Amino acid sequence: MEGFEILSVGDKLKNLRKKYNLSQDDIVGNEITRNLISQIEHNKANLTVSVANVILKNLKLISKKNKIDIDINLDYLLENEKSQAIKILDKYIKELKDLSIYKDAIFTSKLFEAEEFLVNWDLKDKKLAIFELAGDFFCNTNDLYNSSIYYEKAKALISTTKPNHHIISILRKLSTVYFYMGRYEDDIKCCDFALNQFKNMKEDYQYIFVYNSALCYMKLNKFDIALKRFVSIEKQLKKVHTDKYYEVILQKAVCLHELKEYDKSLKLLYKILEIVGKDNYKKYIIILLNICDVYISINNFDKVREILNSIVEYKSHLDENFLYLPEIYFEIGKIYKEINLIEKAEEYFLGALKYTKNTIRFHLEPDILCELVNIYISSNHKDKIYDIMNEFFILSAKNNKPNNSIKNKLIDYFLDINDIQALRQIHNFTKKFQ
Repeated sequence: MEGFEILSVGDKLKNLRKKYNLSQDDIVGNEITRNLISQIEHNKANLTVSVANVILKNLKLISKKNKIDIDINLDYLLENEKSQAIKILDKYIKELKDLSIYKDAIFTSKLFEAEEFLVNWDLKDKKLAIFELAGDFFCNTNDLYNSSIYYEKAKALISTTKPNHHIISILRKLSTVYFYMGRYEDDIKCCDFALNQFKNMKEDYQYIFVYNSALCYMKLNKFDIALKRFVSIEKQLKKVHTDKYYEVILQKAVCLHELKEYDKSLKLLYKILEIVGKDNYKKYIIILLNICDVYISINNFDKVREILNSIVEYKSHLDENFLYLPEIYFEIGKIYKEINLIEKAEEYFLGALKYTKNTIRFHLEPDILCELVNIYISSNHKDKIYDIMNEFFILSAKNNKPNNSIKNKLIDYFLDINDIQALRQIHNFTKKFQ
């Protein structure tokens, strides 16, 4: 921190004598040997309270005699280097908290200062606080890559022998960021680490880690494992947290659908739909979308069209800041694609992409771009495929790695039309990540 310097006790005494042009005898008088004060100044002996009091007494006499103001106290003299470092780091932490609300480069500049200072100080609690603040800042500014880096740094400092609410909270945040990044295997490891290492954590956190890991297994198409995890928390949640209970039942219904247990899935979905009610537009639409998916699987397209009309009607009640709006638009787009209304599908996929950029739901972008590129390849819409290529570049830079599904679709298309320039662009861009 600018203007702050860590001083040993010996350096403080030498600076003090230099500032006021004093000899060693001046500050210790006849009560302490010059040999002892010399050892203290060279950091070979500790400054005791009794010696510090002698120095202060003599400084007061000098101040009075020479009519100069010597503003030194006992705490200053005795404060060691570690205590000074803690004070400076506390100031960094306060500044970072204050700066985090502005979401600009000033925070990152101050963070760089703090990290440079931390290089010489192994103060884990201060490191933990600074790394968590950095993780929070980057998450709130939609920089999920750097957010994960700092939460991982915080995780590396965690002591499994001293679990507390704060440490478990960091693991929860890391789990959330991993999910948004599409790092599902890492998310499962994070959740299992928390559950295995901190067995006495509060039940609310246990439910969160089990639920998050189950969602990841769903993303990895391991629906049997996901279903078992949802079932493991279902009964207890019903007693203590009704809203979370219905979320678990919804995901359980999705797993049953994917496991081809269509009747069981529909039964659960209609049960939740009745309980939620039409006035709860957000949840009602999400349940309807899942019901639609089941009817698509059993080829009941009359029901699909009927429910889709209801979904579009209720969608008008949703706020544009609704967290799950990108998913809703994406799912509606997929339904339109299933009933071969491609223009409507494109409209909703583009809407999903737009709303994804306004939130931290980045894990959806690869799937959305894949759907769009499929539409544009089928219609041979070259200009729009170039737009997707640019989106691919942006997404890859954001995630610090290229998405292979999108890359391969683009390469296949540009090979078919012999567009060497576009192929070279993709090659030059992706080799940066090798």
